[in-house]
Amino acid sequence: MSALRVACADFWPGFEPAELLRRFPELAEVAEVELGAEPARADLVVFSTFVDGRRVARPRDPRSLGARGTRLFYTAENVRPDFATSDFALSFCRELVDARHLRVPNFVGTQRLHGYPGDALLHSHPDPAAARRAKTRFCAYVQGNRVSLREDFVRRLARYKPVDCAGPSLNNTGSVIDRRGKYALYRACKFAVTFENEAAVGYTTEKLPDALLEHCVPIYWGDPTVRLDFDPACFLHLRDFPSADALVERIAELDQDDAAYERLLGARRLPGGVLPPHADPAVLRGFFARVAEAARRARRVAPAAR
Repeated sequence: MSALRVACADFWPGFEPAELLRRFPELAEVAEVELGAEPARADLVVFSTFVDGRRVARPRDPRSLGARGTRLFYTAENVRPDFATSDFALSFCRELVDARHLRVPNFVGTQRLHGYPGDALLHSHPDPAAARRAKTRFCAYVQGNRVSLREDFVRRLARYKPVDCAGPSLNNTGSVIDRRGKYALYRACKFAVTFENEAAVGYTTEKLPDALLEHCVPIYWGDPTVRLDFDPACFLHLRDFPSADALVERIAELDQDDAAYERLLGARRLPGGVLPPHADPAVLRGFFARVAEAARRARRVAPAAR
């Protein structure tokens, strides 16, 4: 069987096609994949929400790029799939029930891309007291987009203790760290402000789980249904408090109460303590097998078009 020709289109700046297989190795497990650059010659076009480096509200149909193969929409943004312009979709949408769609929040691929095993979020720290003792800093804030709710909260929290702002937003470190530096900072900090850029049902990005991966307590705002993805015992959610000031007060209490803080570090991360479908390799393999078969079937029907 000949290789499945796969092209990527309209991804975020800095994206490399090989990254697709590091995020989703299941695609290469169900098909021999040949990554290329021409949508017009691809059996499968994986496309996202950026055109000429800028995010768009309505992704463009790969047909406008000459694509004739199967179209798989994949987004890390708060943008819903449109099956008028795609045949399959991977997105954050929790309530979209369709055989052509699989809910895979962005943190699943990002976690794998940066070397964390797929089941890393299943495991809390085996020794919370040791983890707490290893913390040398109070709180991290590493974001690029200027979101007023988020920045206002960081300023409030910084009245209690200094917050290390190591991203472009509110930077007070003198330099901007990369992803590796972000994980190292989280490892050293007790807390991290992990508010989303915007709130939508099911839209939980890598911000909260990135902190959990380094045993840092996330301070969150965003997806109102985030408890379906993460156990509320392991993070702090602004929606659970009457005000931002009340949340700051709780953070201060935890900062001064080692036993209470350690309970958060030792808490279960995932509801039920089981791997959810969106992170289950078997579920992902099944989805990509359907996508690959559809692409092969379309190639057999119209071979002359290639």
